[in-house]
Amino acid sequence: MLRRSSLWVLGIIVGVVLLLVPFSSRCLASPILTAEQAAGGGSPSMAEPQPSERERKAISESSQDRGKTPASPAAPQQAPVQLSPAQQQLIGVTYGTVEKRPLTKVIRTVGRVAYDERKLAEVTLKIAGWIQNLYADYTGKLVKKGEPLFTLYSPDLVTAQEEYLLARRTLEQLQDSDVPGARASAQSLVQASRQRLLLWDLAPAQIRALEEAGKPQLYQTMYSPLSGFIIEKMAYQGHRVESGMTLYKIANLSTVWVEADLYEYELPFVHVGQEAKISLSYYPGEVFTAKVSYIYPYLEEKTRTGKVRFELANTPDWKLKPAMYATTELTVELGEKLVIPESAVLDSGVRQIVFVDKGQGRFAPQEVQLGDRVDHYVEVRGGLTAGERVVTSGNFLIDSESKLQAAESMMGMMGAIGMGDWKMESAKPMEMGGMEGMEKGGMPGMEKGGEQATGAQEKRMGPFTVTLSTLPETARVGENTVRIQVRDQGNKPVTNAQVNFTYTMDMPGMMIEESKASPSSEGRYEGKAKFAMAGPWGLVVTIAAPGQEPLREKFTVRAAKP
Repeated sequence: MLRRSSLWVLGIIVGVVLLLVPFSSRCLASPILTAEQAAGGGSPSMAEPQPSERERKAISESSQDRGKTPASPAAPQQAPVQLSPAQQQLIGVTYGTVEKRPLTKVIRTVGRVAYDERKLAEVTLKIAGWIQNLYADYTGKLVKKGEPLFTLYSPDLVTAQEEYLLARRTLEQLQDSDVPGARASAQSLVQASRQRLLLWDLAPAQIRALEEAGKPQLYQTMYSPLSGFIIEKMAYQGHRVESGMTLYKIANLSTVWVEADLYEYELPFVHVGQEAKISLSYYPGEVFTAKVSYIYPYLEEKTRTGKVRFELANTPDWKLKPAMYATTELTVELGEKLVIPESAVLDSGVRQIVFVDKGQGRFAPQEVQLGDRVDHYVEVRGGLTAGERVVTSGNFLIDSESKLQAAESMMGMMGAIGMGDWKMESAKPMEMGGMEGMEKGGMPGMEKGGEQATGAQEKRMGPFTVTLSTLPETARVGENTVRIQVRDQGNKPVTNAQVNFTYTMDMPGMMIEESKASPSSEGRYEGKAKFAMAGPWGLVVTIAAPGQEPLREKFTVRAAKP
């Protein structure tokens, strides 16, 4: 049995939790409230403050001063990173230089040797008949243009020869005829008979032989229409053939094609007439020169490749044979470009980031616009200038640290902007017995007012005591002077430190700005900060003293409207 007092304590705890649930939901839904909205009980439904005309102008001026493209609201914020030489050596940091260099893109792919389709021919007949003698009697035989292939007996062809001879004799008999038009008709009949013989593939020399012999030839010889190799043979001795039947296929291999598949992103670099090198594993060390003769106007849907045709002359001994595989190499001169090593780029798919070496162990993230990638280098079209040094190895760890620091900077502002005037200082377990942790002012771990946002703020940073203040004393929208006083354990001013700070507001589209604090007097360092909007701004101060690791601490400065 629980004691009544314990039940009473448990009921209070449950009630407090139920009260905090909608309160925390409001904080998450409205992470950004100005000081005036928090003090005046602004509506929690407002996701962010609406900037005035003057604030919008300040934002525009700030963006122009930066000279950088604002990050996408969806992109994670990043902060500069400070690393000691020991830390750089531990994670293996290496560098590359932004420089101009000539780029040469080499496209290599595998192609297949093919017949030159313009030098292919079929041997067919326009008449029916029987093959008597077969001269081109095997596949692969090399024939020359005009060389006999076979002899043919065709009754139709014999009849046509007789009609031609009869027409010629009639014309001779009508030479002295007085009948009007008789000679002209006989002449027309001779021409028609001769034309039919020519259309049936009899050569003029064969027709002259027929005229001299004065009688029809029973067997007519058929000749090759071009020089080349017989790649298909359907003719046999004694075979009956019909009109239109293909008897031979002949290929001239004096020139051949090489058809290769290129990826679609490589096609813009290829044009007709471009020279290429062809090599075959069968002939090591031998390179053939070809030219791009045609680029097919479509892609293969499954492979996402486009076909490119190369044309080249064959060797006298016909080394290049159709269906051979060949390696094609295209060299494209892109000219002199601004480039960085490819390993320097961190590509998220939405944007590309490199880390620029700012000296003294400081690395700043920089968004870049890239172009062509060639031989482990990538073209830079925006974001960098020649001579800058970028990180080429270890940049993944630096990127993680950059995002972590940016997140810490934002977390440091939550007490001022996400929860009004309340800030959670620590996460302590709630005590059940007697509610001793409940105080009149609130729950333990919560104190009203949060960090001091105006006036001087003092914090311990390792062996140093650091006091941060602004000029004017209450920071305003626009440019302000940030004063950082550094003293050692003996309360003596530190004058030989490197001091800088970054600042930002937890609001979509706001960049993390960076400023260097210069020594102004004994132990005091001053830098400029331009606050674009009223509200809390998080400042991360970095102090690098000789012989010590860099120290960082977060401060909050609230900017008021002018």
